[in-house]
Formats: sequence, C-alpha cells, structure tokens
Amino acid sequence: MATRRTHSLEFKQSAVDASKQMGASIAGVAMAHGINANQLHKWRKLLRPKETVGEPLILPVTITREADPAQTRQVAPDGSIDIQFPRARLSVRGRVDLDVLQTVLASLRQR
Repeated sequence: MATRRTHSLEFKQSAVDASKQMGASIAGVAMAHGINANQLHKWRKLLRPKETVGEPLILPVTITREADPAQTRQVAPDGSIDIQFPRARLSVRGRVDLDVLQTVLASLRQR
C-alpha cells in the first residue's frame, strides 16, 4: 500500500504560482512537480484568495397605502393590430387576448 505524501505550503504555493504563468498547462506543471493534475487543481482552489464580503447594502424602503383597485382600474381602449407577412396578413381589432395572439403568431411562424 502506498504511503500518503504531504507537501509543504511553500511547495503547494510554488506549484500553483507556476500553473498561473502565461502559457502554462496544468498537466505540464503537475508533471514537473511530481504530482497529479487533479491535486494541482485542488491546491489552486484551496489557495485562491478569499473573497471578502462587505457590509450589506441597505436601501431605504417606503411603504405606502395602495389606492382602491376599483378606482384605479382603467378600461383598455379598443385598438387594432395589423401585421403583414410575406404570404399572409393578420388583422386584429378590438381587445386582444395575448395568449390567443401568441398562439396565432406561433402557428404562422411554423408555416
């Protein structure tokens, strides 16, 4: 059974620094240091600078009372939509159900 090798922090840092050089390959650096590439990946992750988290940003919040929905409800005006396709024309008059319009446009797109 193989014995487990231990490496100093300086050795690990040296291998990680070498792997970060321009044009260096993880496999090549690992081989040069006599370690497995997976081990070098673990060391790179382990020795990555820790991100510091600052104080959370607190935004001011204002709570207001909403107006009665019955008073603010607006009736959408009747309108029209005209779409000209190369081989078809779609005209929609009055209030439009968006789900129905989306289905119609999707079916036209498939043709």
